[in-house]
Amino acid sequence: MFLALLYAWSRIKVIELGYDVSKTKGEIAEMTRDNALLKSKVAQAKSTSRLADWAKRLGLASPEAGKVLFIQQ
Repeated sequence: MFLALLYAWSRIKVIELGYDVSKTKGEIAEMTRDNALLKSKVAQAKSTSRLADWAKRLGLASPEAGKVLFIQQ
C-alpha cells in the first residue's frame, strides 16, 4: 500500500513540475517578445532624425558657422 501511495505521489509531482516548466517557458517567451519590443523602441528613440525632430520642437537650432569652438587637450 505504501509503495502505491509513493508511486502515485511521485507521478503527481512529475505532472506538477511539467506544468511549472510549461508556465516558465511561456513566461520566457513573453519576456523575450517584450525585450525585442523595448530594444526596437530604444533604437527608434536614438535615431538621429527623431532626435532632430525633438530638437526642432523644443526650439533648438544648429549653431551658426564660427560659433563652435573645438578645444584640444
